[in-house]
Amino acid sequence: MKFTKSAAAAAMMSLVLPLAACSGSGSGSGSVNLVFRQFDPKGEIGGLTTAIDAWNKGHPKIHVELQTLSPNNVQQFAREANSGSGPDIDQIGYADVAFLAKPKILQPLDGLMKKDPLPGGTGNLLAKDMVTFDGKTWAMPWTADTMALVYNPKALSAAGVKSPPTTWEQLAADAKQISSSSSGKTSGFCFAASGSATSSQWNAINYYIWAHGGTLVAKNSSGTWQPGIAQPQLAGAIQYFADLFSSGASPKANQAVQDYSDPSIVNGLATGSCAMSYEPPETFTSLEKQAKAAGTTLTTAPMPAGLTDGATHLGGRALGINRNSKHPDEAWQVIKYLTSATTFKTYSQYPASTNTLTELKVPDSQQGFVEQLPHSRSFARYIGSDMTVASIEQLVNQHFSAVYSGQSSSSDAAAAIISGLTKGLKG
Repeated sequence: MKFTKSAAAAAMMSLVLPLAACSGSGSGSGSVNLVFRQFDPKGEIGGLTTAIDAWNKGHPKIHVELQTLSPNNVQQFAREANSGSGPDIDQIGYADVAFLAKPKILQPLDGLMKKDPLPGGTGNLLAKDMVTFDGKTWAMPWTADTMALVYNPKALSAAGVKSPPTTWEQLAADAKQISSSSSGKTSGFCFAASGSATSSQWNAINYYIWAHGGTLVAKNSSGTWQPGIAQPQLAGAIQYFADLFSSGASPKANQAVQDYSDPSIVNGLATGSCAMSYEPPETFTSLEKQAKAAGTTLTTAPMPAGLTDGATHLGGRALGINRNSKHPDEAWQVIKYLTSATTFKTYSQYPASTNTLTELKVPDSQQGFVEQLPHSRSFARYIGSDMTVASIEQLVNQHFSAVYSGQSSSSDAAAAIISGLTKGLKG
């Protein structure tokens, strides 16, 4: 995404060397050097580099070295910390915080927050459930993202669709109408639907299930994990997505597509051959530029049922302090700065603080993300069982896809998923 206050151009930092030691005092009188590591590609962090340069200019006694290690490698950080080294501040995916918190690789932040509170407190922070374990806060929610509906207003209007769909049932009907009225020149709804382990149909599947009151796994009243959806309801969800293809609402070629950023989807949106899909903020930023160059206007809206609490997922990054850091107080000051509106005015991400979000000027085309984020909930609802989220994802994607290709019925696929979940949750 890109805010109206554009980021200044800045030089990128080089790749961090393995086993970089925690920082210490600098050569200057009373100065402190801190290492902050992040894992997003260097081409996407120009605004973050600008923010760090501004910090260093205004805080000569606390110098921050920004290092990039991409892609994310939480295991390397754990190895470094266990050997007494590693960066002072580490960017952490929400799903990885528990992995680092349980062996106490991170420092708890509660004492620092009490001594030097965040402006506005922590009540406005999203994803707190992903950073809090055993009554302690192990990392600070930093950025937030989700999937929003991306659509072409002209394509909807041409098919007589007056506004983006607000329910999944409406999406199916609108997408079918768009495809039909354009004689197939414009597909109504495009989404990655391959059966691969990481296929991004996973997002849409969960959104649909959550919007209809279900969940793939859940704890019962006795604290035992079990499937959270009955077989008939799951079969109905599978059939919903299969019907998108059989009705012509979605192109059958999407059954071979794995990712929401696949050229067949983003190019289709950019050129007007696809009317609706879903994308995260970072992808939409570049997609919008591509569409404008092609003479197409794209905008966003909440996903169907996206204003219902818990009907969409919340992703993003957190910031943690290495237990080996010699300067946790100074590291906390930097984290406070990184979570402030000052940083996000140049850094092209959404803040995990809803207070900070209200301080930013977000383009109208991105308001779908802004409206939806406060209602999104993390995948913490799936964490804690003997079955990893990745294992659940692989199981679900495989069996949904088998129905699309005609290898299985929705009823049989639902039964296979329920069976797989039941076995996996027993460990």
